[in-house]
Amino acid sequence: MAPKTLRPSAAAFRNAGWLPKSKQAYDSYMERIHRRTQSGVYRTADALLHPVRQFKVFIESDPTVYGEFIRMFDNVDQSDPHTPKDYHQLLNMMNEIFREAPSFGDLGPPLYMVMAQIMNSQGGFSAFTKENLNLHFKKMFVTWSVYLTSTDSRSVLNTGDKGWFSTAALDALMTEYPGRTFAQVFECNPEKEYYGFLSFDDFFNRRFRDASIDRPTGPLDNNIVGAACESSTYAYQEDVKAMDELFIKDEAYSLRHLLAGTFVEEFVGGTVLQSFLNTTGYHRWHVPVNGTISKIVNVPGTYFAQGPYTIGEPTDDPDVAPPYLQSLRFFSNTAARALVFIQADDSNIGLMCFIAIGMTEISTCQVTVFEGQKVIRGQELGLFHFGGSSSALVFRKSTVQIDGSYKVPEVPLKINAPIGVAV
Repeated sequence: MAPKTLRPSAAAFRNAGWLPKSKQAYDSYMERIHRRTQSGVYRTADALLHPVRQFKVFIESDPTVYGEFIRMFDNVDQSDPHTPKDYHQLLNMMNEIFREAPSFGDLGPPLYMVMAQIMNSQGGFSAFTKENLNLHFKKMFVTWSVYLTSTDSRSVLNTGDKGWFSTAALDALMTEYPGRTFAQVFECNPEKEYYGFLSFDDFFNRRFRDASIDRPTGPLDNNIVGAACESSTYAYQEDVKAMDELFIKDEAYSLRHLLAGTFVEEFVGGTVLQSFLNTTGYHRWHVPVNGTISKIVNVPGTYFAQGPYTIGEPTDDPDVAPPYLQSLRFFSNTAARALVFIQADDSNIGLMCFIAIGMTEISTCQVTVFEGQKVIRGQELGLFHFGGSSSALVFRKSTVQIDGSYKVPEVPLKINAPIGVAV
């Protein structure tokens, strides 16, 4: 069967926090970040954080990369006064982003907002697919993570207009839990400062107080497959090939790339169900089947390389998902990700794989189980740090029947809910 190109609408990504709610929200943020980079601080030699300074040296020391960082700005909208016009402005804006925790609002992932136009170029694609360049991105994200896991990062956990405990923020966070309060659904203490959270990351990786109330598993029969992430469907593909074309518009999954060469032959002819998370939603992953953890593979990869067939397409059409968000199948084959192979207790399901896929700055995947561990559907499997991302379930040929309602885009996947059964 030919791949089904399931691409959700721009509205679906906007509602999930991946796009600005309005041009005004985007312009306001870009103006604020740009204004801060115009301060006198940026005329001093030590203005940049150490990993950002190292990244600048890397760009300027490699003639190929330097040329790519010149070319990637060729098609940037020069009429927008706040969009970075060269790599110097880009690095300064990145430096500002890495000095703060994201606040509540109508923006989207802040670094992706700054990078969107730059990614959408041949120079950007060429640069952002280089392994040595992505190592620098990783170093910068590690530095940011140090701040986001610190007590200082709690400054955005307040009741102000941009605070995560404002009425608007709490209403947004509780959309999926009607009739329930934040404290009823998630472990916290509203009587304590910052609701008892230790950091911004601690808040974003909040746990359910009682998942059996808000996200029950239903029967724990061995033949049932459950949703591993709180997310929405992005793509569904049957008859997945060991090697497939990654550079065509109707993108496909290529198992040798998707699975980083691990157990590839086991899954030839199988099925992939991919979804995307809400950036402000529940970020932990749960075990999709009863079984035993067979193998865990952490795959380094890209962070800002969109599908090459989308390069040059509009990034500012409010009714069309921008190129990067049309590239999630491509991204699943190339991005930084974690693979968790599970040997299901049901022999018909057998070996399956859960994939946690990092997207842009939301790229840290932490697995919380270990190889050989016996697991039960619904228990914690791992988590994304610093926001939502994408995930996929991979099954062997003719082993699982996914409910037909999940084979189309934009369908909510409630974590733990049964979504398929063994054939």
